[in-house]
Amino acid sequence: MMYIGCLSGERHGRMTVKMSIINHYLMAIALCAGLGVGCKSVGDKTPGENYSLIMLYLEQNNDGTKYSREMAVYRADPFIFHVNSEPFLTTADLEKATLMEARGGFALQIQFNRHGTAVLDSFTTSNKGRRIAIFCQFTEPRVLAAPMITQRNATGIIRFTPDCSREEAERIISGLNTAIKEIKD
Repeated sequence: MMYIGCLSGERHGRMTVKMSIINHYLMAIALCAGLGVGCKSVGDKTPGENYSLIMLYLEQNNDGTKYSREMAVYRADPFIFHVNSEPFLTTADLEKATLMEARGGFALQIQFNRHGTAVLDSFTTSNKGRRIAIFCQFTEPRVLAAPMITQRNATGIIRFTPDCSREEAERIISGLNTAIKEIKD
């Protein structure tokens, strides 16, 4: 069993921040042996099995430090904003990912585990008016959406229309659920 923990959103000192960064990179390396970009599986898994990784970042002011980074969403008409350089939720916090039919197309739904739900509740309660950058590493790493926090989310579920094709969405969902299963095992 592989355990990869992440103290998402919590910064109680230098060691916690360093361990969060290390755990995030270890997960990417362990699952994808190459930062999740169209990677093949490792170990005894079937060759060609793809993983997807997801990270949620909180919008913040550009403070000019290493703790702020620029992100862009919506490839056709990019919207650029700054986020905290550390994700507050990752693939390790997911319970399930689903492709949903929506009016005029499709949507992705991500459901967080108990820890992820508590973190999402805390962040959405205290950060109304800010955006959440939903970044995904799959064949083409990018920000899939940047919904505005308008109210508290205590359900642990986020549904959004991603900036991707249906085919990409299907690969993302399949890769996320494979990664979730691997993390749980």
